[in-house]
Amino acid sequence: MDLIIFLLSLLVMSTVTLTLAFYLCWYYDRCSFPEQSELPGEPPLRLLPTLLGMAKEAAALTVLVLSYPLRLIHDSSPVRSRHHGEPPVILVHGYGGNSANFLFMQWRLKWRGWSNVYSVSYTPPHINARKLSQQVVDHVERILATTGAEKAHLVCHSMGGPLTRYALKNLGLAGKVDRVITLGSPHYGTRVAGLFPPLGAAAQLRYQSPFIRELATEATCPGGARYFSIFSNMDNFVLPVSAAVLHGAEDNIHVPYLGHCSLLYSSRVMDQVERCLLAPPKAAE
Repeated sequence: MDLIIFLLSLLVMSTVTLTLAFYLCWYYDRCSFPEQSELPGEPPLRLLPTLLGMAKEAAALTVLVLSYPLRLIHDSSPVRSRHHGEPPVILVHGYGGNSANFLFMQWRLKWRGWSNVYSVSYTPPHINARKLSQQVVDHVERILATTGAEKAHLVCHSMGGPLTRYALKNLGLAGKVDRVITLGSPHYGTRVAGLFPPLGAAAQLRYQSPFIRELATEATCPGGARYFSIFSNMDNFVLPVSAAVLHGAEDNIHVPYLGHCSLLYSSRVMDQVERCLLAPPKAAE
């Protein structure tokens, strides 16, 4: 028991330290590039909600780490269709994550009546982002074949957003996805990626990298899907935070005072995800 308490204390200390370190980067970026950190209609940050947001982010990161091994159970479960023909909701995780990152969201969507909800894993994160995008395509096609649906809805956290956009643009996923909802996705890259070894996807996600610029050419929202971007002014992994605002998206939704991992557990975010999934097509102007 003492060993378990010690390990849990060590874990909490590590996640708190890591959260503070990334918020130092966030603060430095806001001070150094204020014009890139501005969000449409964002009021000045208030001290108490900011501190509370940092505490929530540390707690969310701790839960994320503790739940990480549950992927072994989650990924071994066979893909089944509960309502044949109903468009599936496929949850695509971010850099270094896995399908267990979406356990809370998957439970919430099923509880709210969404039958075909699937969370997928792609590995390893250090390989080329284009190869990871192909894994996303493979998962989507496998789930569509299982459910008998023509199109799927994709909810993507962090790197899952750019991977999905690349797959829709270049890997034959166009026409197979109805809606793409991104949560804290670095659509224009992130300076935080420069802190990671310059290998594979981490290097490709750097702010305005060649891979990111390739996605920004022509249509930023490819494949005929409807795009929604959910983001926060306190995302400590997407720097500048404005890089999560997707030009050409049907809606960019700001949920303030939430960190990068907190987006996965926030009831406000869950409400917005459902709103995007249920949003009727906009009338032609």
